[in-house]
Amino acid sequence: MSPKLTDYKVIMFDVYGTLIDWETAIARALEPTLAGTPLASRDAALTAYCSVERDLQTRYPTMLYSEVLARVYAELEARAHNKLTPAEPSGTTAASVETSTGTVTSGTTVGSSASASEPPDAHTAFGQSIGSWAPFPDTIPALVTLSKHFKLTVLSNVDRASFAHTQHALEGPPDAPRFRFSAIYTAEDAGAYKPDPRAREYALRRVEAELGVPREQVLVVAASVAHDIQPSREVGLGTAWISRKGTQIGWDEAEGSKATFRFDTLGEMADAVEKETSGA
Repeated sequence: MSPKLTDYKVIMFDVYGTLIDWETAIARALEPTLAGTPLASRDAALTAYCSVERDLQTRYPTMLYSEVLARVYAELEARAHNKLTPAEPSGTTAASVETSTGTVTSGTTVGSSASASEPPDAHTAFGQSIGSWAPFPDTIPALVTLSKHFKLTVLSNVDRASFAHTQHALEGPPDAPRFRFSAIYTAEDAGAYKPDPRAREYALRRVEAELGVPREQVLVVAASVAHDIQPSREVGLGTAWISRKGTQIGWDEAEGSKATFRFDTLGEMADAVEKETSGA
């Protein structure tokens, strides 16, 4: 028998790319520094962005995402204008990361962007711009609908302070929220960035401990195949690929098509849940 969406009790969302239109925000923010260079087109800018971001997240798994963004901007500016690559982060120390088998030393903790080596204002502004990235038009109505049927959780490659702005934009004001996320987990909490499996394992352990829901009843909902759908499917999790038209970062048609469910938008997924629950 084919699985149903309502077989699951918890949705674990990717946020940026799935709920938030980050590609448009990133491309627009990079336009001023990349104009007139080989990286000026949207496709070239996003491809380069993704490559630099992935490299930084792999090398520095405990670097705050706002700092990652600032350094991505600096690196792309250097590449586009044939400048020297920015210096490696200073003030690094070993960091302890919780894993399913105990605590290990992993990655690097990097000094904040407020240090003596703080990048120029344009870099810092890009790093702090996450809260201004807009939701897709269907996101909020879909989340309101889905919150009636599932516990909604987040596993995002971001830091807590940056996500707080997005959380407010999605949930609405604290005194009159549209809905509430049941749990929020970030790369800062996990000490690792997706697709590193430690990030997902951290969130799954927390969901079981805090919400009482085993992994078999967790549905991963994401636009990025590379960050979320493929690695989640490979460890046996249910997946719903939100294959938004025009998406570039993390897109993989062949692997995405192997997801448990596929929808063009989150709104389409919410409609499918309503149809299931109504018995239509």
